[in-house]
Amino acid sequence: MRVQRRRRPERLIMIILVVILASIVAVYGTLWAAQRPMHQAQKTAYSLAVSKGKLKTTTAFSQYNGTSSYYVVTGTSSKNVPVYALINANKHHKTTVIKQSAGISRTKALKKVWSKRNPSKVIKATLGKYDGTVVWEITYLNQKKNLCYEILQYSNGNQLKSIINI
Repeated sequence: MRVQRRRRPERLIMIILVVILASIVAVYGTLWAAQRPMHQAQKTAYSLAVSKGKLKTTTAFSQYNGTSSYYVVTGTSSKNVPVYALINANKHHKTTVIKQSAGISRTKALKKVWSKRNPSKVIKATLGKYDGTVVWEITYLNQKKNLCYEILQYSNGNQLKSIINI
């Protein structure tokens, strides 16, 4: 009489490995698809900063979403001056280039918010335009974990708007 071997554990292990691999592929694909619009916006912003803003190099990208959306590219001009290019995200892509030395730095803007509001966590600090004025928008959580915004004028750091406890 023949003795049959049981192969169930090997088959079960193989099925579990296939399910795990499929899950990993599905998660990676979802993350890639979710980040694709941001990568496309960054690619567009860099291209526009070079063509319309006449930037020689580009080093950083952020996005501002106020009353209008702006792509903000950090880089250097053709004269090697550190600048920011603020590109309106609408169809016409109106571009404003400002020298980094023309206003307060991101660090100074953050220090103003820290000293005045003492946030528990800063979520984002980005350059943008508010009512036609170049501004720093600082998004943070206060000590009660409520969402807050501070909008500071880029040129001098004066507070233009504050939204607390959203």
